[in-house]
Amino acid sequence: MRDSGANQSQIDDYFIPDLCRGQGLLGIFVIAALSAVLMALLQGGIGDFDFLWLGKVSLFISWIALISALFLCRARPYLLHLELPQVALINYLLVLLAAALCAIAAEYWNSYSLNRIWRADPISILNTVLITAIPAGVILRLYYLQRRLHQQQSASLEARLQALQATIRPHFLFNSMNSLATLIRIDADRAEKTVESLCDLFRYALKSTSSVTLQEEVEACKRYLEIEKLRLDERLEYNWDIKIELDNIHVPALILQPLIENAVFHGVQPARKGGALYIVIYRQSEWLTIDLINSLPDKTGEGNALIAPTSGHQLALDNLRCRLDTYFNGNAELQETVFKNHYHTRILFKPLEG
Repeated sequence: MRDSGANQSQIDDYFIPDLCRGQGLLGIFVIAALSAVLMALLQGGIGDFDFLWLGKVSLFISWIALISALFLCRARPYLLHLELPQVALINYLLVLLAAALCAIAAEYWNSYSLNRIWRADPISILNTVLITAIPAGVILRLYYLQRRLHQQQSASLEARLQALQATIRPHFLFNSMNSLATLIRIDADRAEKTVESLCDLFRYALKSTSSVTLQEEVEACKRYLEIEKLRLDERLEYNWDIKIELDNIHVPALILQPLIENAVFHGVQPARKGGALYIVIYRQSEWLTIDLINSLPDKTGEGNALIAPTSGHQLALDNLRCRLDTYFNGNAELQETVFKNHYHTRILFKPLEG
C-alpha cells in the first residue's frame, strides 16, 4: 500500500499530462493545427494565404506532434521518479528528436521525389529542429505552470476540507455526552449504540480522503441525526427519500452533513416546538439532485418574521460551492431559497464517469 501511495504521488507531481489518453492527445493536435495556421499567416499574410502550403505544413507539424506524443507517452513511466529539471530536459530533448526524425524523413522523401536521390540537407534539418525548439519550450513551460496551479488549488481545497472537518461544533459533542450520561441510567443498550454512532461519525469526519461514495455520506448524516434525535426528541422530525442507488456515485466528503448540521442548529433547535427536515435524492436526466428542506423558527413577538441565516452558515455554503465546482469540473450547483417558513437547499451535479 505504501508503494501504491508513493506511485500515485509521483503521478500527481508529474507536470506533463498523460498523452496516452485522448484528451491529452487532442490538446497536442489542436496546438499543432493552430501553429500551422500561424505559420501560414506569417508566410503569405491574409491576402496571399496559400491553402496548399497550409496543408503541407499542417501534415508535417502533425507528424511531429504525433511522434512527440508517442515518445512522451512511452517515456512517462520511466521518468516519474526523476527530479523536475531532469524530467523537463529529457522531455524537451525527446520533442526535438521527434522533430529531427520528421525533418530527416521529409528531406529524404522530397529529394527522392524530385531527383530520385536519397539525400538530406543538414541545414534544413537543423532549421526545423530550431523552429520546433521554441514552441516546444513554451508548451512545456505552460504544462508546468498548469500543474503548479492545479497543485495550489488542490492544496487550498485540502485546507478547506481540514477546516471543515474541524467544524463539527464542540457544543454537539458536549450535548451528546450529557444526553449519554442521562441515557446510561435509563437504557444502557441504547446508550452503547449511541456511543458507537458517535465514534463512527467522528471517524468519518476525520478521514484523510477527500472523496467518498454518496452512500457513505448519507450514512454519516443518518448517524448525526440519530444522535441529535436523542437530545431533541420529539422536537426533531426528519425523513429520507432516496430514489436511486448511491454506492457507485462519488462526491467530495462532507457535502451534506454540514448542511444538515446547520439545518438543525439554525432551523430546528431555536424553535420552541422544534422542526422538521426532509432530504430527497433523485435524478433529473443526467443531473443528480439532493434537496434538503428544513423548517425555520419565527422570531418571538414578531409575527412570521424569520430568523436570517448567519454569516457562518453563508461561509459554509461558499466553501461547499467552491469544493463542488472544483470536484465536478464546473458541472455542479448549490442553490438556496427561503419559502414561507422553510429553507430549501439544493445540490445538483453531473456524476463523474469511472
